[in-house]
Amino acid sequence: MRRGALTLLLSLGLASMPSCGRKRPRIFGVYVVWMEGHDADREELDQFLHCLIHGSTLNRFWRGEAALELRGSWTLPAPPRGTRWDALAASWIAPAVGREGALPRPRAGETPLYLVFGGHPNAWVGACGRNAQAEIAGRSSSVAVVATGDSCWPTGDPVRSETQIALHELVEATDGALGHGNCAAGGACRGRAICRDRCDTFVGLACEGAPTGSWTGCDGGRVDGWVVQRLGYGGRDPDRCDACAPCEFTPEVCPAGDTDCGRREAP
Repeated sequence: MRRGALTLLLSLGLASMPSCGRKRPRIFGVYVVWMEGHDADREELDQFLHCLIHGSTLNRFWRGEAALELRGSWTLPAPPRGTRWDALAASWIAPAVGREGALPRPRAGETPLYLVFGGHPNAWVGACGRNAQAEIAGRSSSVAVVATGDSCWPTGDPVRSETQIALHELVEATDGALGHGNCAAGGACRGRAICRDRCDTFVGLACEGAPTGSWTGCDGGRVDGWVVQRLGYGGRDPDRCDACAPCEFTPEVCPAGDTDCGRREAP
């Protein structure tokens, strides 16, 4: 074989091989599910979630280990009164997957993450948010629940709670699926009263169309944009869930022209 042909074959072979040490992120397809009667804020939250997932630096928190992609939002008939939050996966979400007019089947190769908005009297959440791992329609999935009850509104504004808690539960549900402790949004990053500088936890995500002067619910603070929070890597250690861990990561709007910032929907 001539040397030129051998060189060409070798170069083609190397081009077809995966880059050594380069690992693709695990893709989480986010399916937003609203309970009928609890969906008054759906339009604004759809706008917020698109900003958070595709227009902010949030996906950089996982440092290439994971990436969220927004699949859309749906409103479904509410579950029966008093359904426990941890029963929603089997009794309410799973029967809707693949059913006409309900939820689509997840894409191949992704981990479905169902972000549920709803609450009393249809769902008993027992907190402002919950998350867990579950088997749904034959797929290993994550479920994050955001309570829409007024007990979770520190400023009297449900949107303020829904944006902050949605970010909180999305991050912790993703970390749980990755095998980490699910407290990256806990400790000091939950704004616990026992933690120093707790009000600095809450920040604004000021995408186009976001509100200005939003109350944080912490010592009368205000921020421009939707209220979100900082995150701390220390909370990925299960033994540090109740600690006042530092908040090293702040979600921010993608800088103009930064095409590698927010992950876009797959074609």
